[in-house]
Amino acid sequence: MLNRMIPVIAIAVLFIAGCDKSATDTSKNVTKARADASQDVDEAMQDARETEHKADEKVADAQQAYAKTDATARAKLTKAESEAMITKAHADFKVSMAAAEGRNKIEVEKCGASEGVDKKACLSTADATFTADKASITANRDAVLVKAEHHG
Repeated sequence: MLNRMIPVIAIAVLFIAGCDKSATDTSKNVTKARADASQDVDEAMQDARETEHKADEKVADAQQAYAKTDATARAKLTKAESEAMITKAHADFKVSMAAAEGRNKIEVEKCGASEGVDKKACLSTADATFTADKASITANRDAVLVKAEHHG
């Protein structure tokens, strides 16, 4: 009886070893996707900070000019504020998109652990979530752009 169990045990050990490798590979891929996403978001945030700093400097310059003159400075300030709103909207859009792309990469990598219909459903869900995130991010940016256009 023990002789009959040896091949069954050997096959089970091979099967489990194969699963562990797949899970390990998936885990490594998810970890890498997380690291890549984090780096992309950090870079986008740094770019956004620099862009926002420049925009804030323009607003500060315009505010100083406004204090010296009336109507001309007011128009300059309003224009600078509007441009700053637009610049910040685009910078925030880049950061939000980088974060959404990072989240999507992680979810896609997690789907690597599945097979067949489960994998297809997982990828479909990840794609739908990413599409919804992009739509929301775009709508937020566009709302700020409209506000900037009507500023003043």
